[in-house]
Amino acid sequence: MAKPGPEPGSDGARRIAQAHKGSHDHDRNGGFASKPGSAQEAGKKGGETVKNLYGHSFYQAIGKKGGETVKRERGADFYAEIGRKGGEMRGARAAERKAAGNKSAESEASSERSAS
Repeated sequence: MAKPGPEPGSDGARRIAQAHKGSHDHDRNGGFASKPGSAQEAGKKGGETVKNLYGHSFYQAIGKKGGETVKRERGADFYAEIGRKGGEMRGARAAERKAAGNKSAESEASSERSAS
């Protein structure tokens, strides 16, 4: 059964959210909505607590479960595609670093020649 109201993420939904922004007591009185840094700190503390209680294997298990869900929903080709894109980006960045390194070496050589 569909919820009444505009589709999530639609223009109408954004207008409603904007109209209600700051309308709740916790927004006006210094809640997480007014202090994103506080929410981030609380999340960090919560994550540390979970890590201390359940250990590294807990995160491995939920990561594996999430990965299996993505594979089931998007297929194995999805991983091939994102791997290819990541490889392309890595190559492009390496080429940029190499070009930047060559430019600075050329600049140094040029300034040394003009100084002599």
